[in-house]
Amino acid sequence: MAGVAAVQAKLLRDAGHDVDEIALSQAGAAWSWPAKAVAIPFRLAAYLPAINRLRRGGYDVVHIHWLAHGIAGVLSGQPFFAQAHGSDLHLNMKNPVYRWVTRTVLQKSKLVFYVTPNLRAYMPGLESKLRYLPNPVDADRLAPGSFPTEARKALIFARLDPIKGVDRIFAAVERLSKVIEVTALDWGPLARAYRQSYSRWVRFVPPVAHAEVGEFLQQFDIVIGQMRQGILSLSEIEALAAGRPVITGIDWTLYNEDPPPVIAADGPEGIIRAAEQLKSDPEAINRLARAGPDWVRRNHGFAHHLALLEAAYFG
Repeated sequence: MAGVAAVQAKLLRDAGHDVDEIALSQAGAAWSWPAKAVAIPFRLAAYLPAINRLRRGGYDVVHIHWLAHGIAGVLSGQPFFAQAHGSDLHLNMKNPVYRWVTRTVLQKSKLVFYVTPNLRAYMPGLESKLRYLPNPVDADRLAPGSFPTEARKALIFARLDPIKGVDRIFAAVERLSKVIEVTALDWGPLARAYRQSYSRWVRFVPPVAHAEVGEFLQQFDIVIGQMRQGILSLSEIEALAAGRPVITGIDWTLYNEDPPPVIAADGPEGIIRAAEQLKSDPEAINRLARAGPDWVRRNHGFAHHLALLEAAYFG
């Protein structure tokens, strides 16, 4: 189960639904190939209690997180909803074993939820069963105590991982540090190398517990998010909910209906230009900061998420 599942279960219970959460084995999930292949039969065997429970449970709705886990739904013979989170599509479709599993789950599922708008492109031909279900965010918990009025401190709020496009961000940090104080999370596979290369211009801090994210973000005036995927990940969404102006790489065509109040940048020059713009325009900082929480409530708030779930399950 993904953490999102626990939030969904609580939302549904609070709305009066009877909900069970069934954990599925993660054995070998973090291993590399070919060791991961050796673990697959053992993980399938570990699924058997859950599969039997699905068969006997008399559930009106079965909702399975991560497409690879969806094989439990296929083997149960019961109708099920599947939820794709990202790597279970764009990474797993590159592997022949997981590609077969993923395609089987996509074909057999009653409906497929996807959490970021770019994932739809990985499921051609299945448009009739796809539903965009943005990740739920506790906007009230993250609500800002105050809004920034000037750009003094910036946070690079992204895992230091190539998939986040952090190379494009750190190519700007020497010049950026002349405009604004820069902090980054000491987190991800590139963390050690980046500390060694960029600590003259960037302060590295350990990541905080998720419950402390809102308070942590209040220390900064602007946030710099991912630069490669074209979407808002949870980091950028939580920064908006916390009332922090966000600079990020975004594909506007994925957000036609309700564009998020962010500043688009796709490389070092754009990042520096955006920081300079905010530095010189306090009114823009305040406008973006105040627009962020409202946008998050409309698109990722708990009430909105529950309404989407109930419409998909029972509509």
